[in-house]
Amino acid sequence: MTEDTTRNPWLVAAVAISEELKTQPPEIQAEIRRISKKTYPETWKAIREKEQEQE
Repeated sequence: MTEDTTRNPWLVAAVAISEELKTQPPEIQAEIRRISKKTYPETWKAIREKEQEQE
């Protein structure tokens, strides 16, 4: 068995999507980041708080 077939199929798909997004134009990547911030506000808020503490 290869490593990919032993992993969760959702993880394999997520990795494939992530790699594909890296090939997209910068505008698309920026829009995905913007959408992600709206979709996961708690995570984004935690990241911003951590960044502010470091400053």
